[in-house]
Formats: sequence, structure tokens, C-alpha cells
Amino acid sequence: MKKIISILAAASMMLLATSAFAQVHVGAGYINDTETTKLNKDADKSSENLNGVYAGVGYTIHISDAFAVTPGLYWSMIGKDDYSTVAGIALKGDFKEHAINVPIDFSYGFNLAPDAKFFVYAGPTIQYGISSKTTGSVGSISADVDNFENDNYSRFNVMLGGGVGAQVLDAIRITVGYDAGLTNLYKGSGDAIQKRNQLKIGVAYVF
Repeated sequence: MKKIISILAAASMMLLATSAFAQVHVGAGYINDTETTKLNKDADKSSENLNGVYAGVGYTIHISDAFAVTPGLYWSMIGKDDYSTVAGIALKGDFKEHAINVPIDFSYGFNLAPDAKFFVYAGPTIQYGISSKTTGSVGSISADVDNFENDNYSRFNVMLGGGVGAQVLDAIRITVGYDAGLTNLYKGSGDAIQKRNQLKIGVAYVF
């Protein structure tokens, strides 16, 4: 895994050094995250949906009129609030997780009109969790749990995905993409498998 990170980092630096035709864009968007869990590879899969947002910056390096590479740096937050009552007592469970994401997308684009360009993209994303907390409460009594203090839960994730996008008036960039989690987030001694996939919809301003 360290070799993968080193290769991606070296490729990014080489591309940045040859950025004669480059564009910076700053954007934000919506995340719909699906977390799947299996007790082992043969067990049935359970899933849970999480919603969130992301924001950050991308740097598109145009290799040619059609091909480009876009590394980026983004913050993301996903979470879920559960609420129920038992015998009139409120039960709550709030989960929130913040992460830093470094995508490297390879894209192919073509002009739909003089001021509109359509493109498809694909590439890996390295994700590192910076905060993950679950707050549980029963009535007026509450407690916080730092999920990363649990040795069974990993901060590190690698995703592979792709999507489609459009750039309008050389200023507005709209993307819709999907990332599949490759890393097992469970790092305990058992055979459990925990992965995340995510749908992303975003808009950015291009400088």
C-alpha cells in the first residue's frame, strides 16, 4: 500500500511540473455513502446509508485538447442520526466522520458547443480519516465514542471510481461520480469485511 501511495505522489509531482495548460477549480458537493458489512466472505451482506458533503480544490492538467489529469485535495464529512423511543425514553445515536481525500482523475473530453465541454473520468482516491465519533444518548444521559481509538477500525481507505462531467462557459464545472471502496476498513483479528462506496454530485468554479 505504501508503494501505491509513493507512485501516485510521484506521478502527481511530475504532472504538476509540466502544467503548461492547467486550470484550478474550487468546489463542493453532496455525498451518498453506502457502508457494507459481512461477518466473512461467505456471509450475507448488510448495508447502511450515510449522507454528507465535501469541499476542496482540484488542479486540471491538460495533456492535450482531449486528455487531462486532475489531482485534488478535499475535505469530506459523512454522518447519520438515528432516533427511536422505548417506553417513552428517547434513544439517539449520532455518527459523524471527517476525512481528507486525494483523488487523481484521468479524463477524456470533447466539446458539445463552443462554450460547453463534456468529459468522462476515472481514477483512484486515497482517503484518510481525521475524526470519527459516535454519540449515544438515552434520555438526558449521553456518551461519546472515538471510533478511531478502536483498533478494529481503519482510518485509511483507497477507492476506485469514475463519472461524467461538464464544463460550461469555461467557469462552471459539474460532475457526477461513483467510487467503490477497495480497502477493508475492519482491521481486527476476525474475518469481517467492511467497505464503503459513494455517489458524489458536485459543482465547482474554474479559475
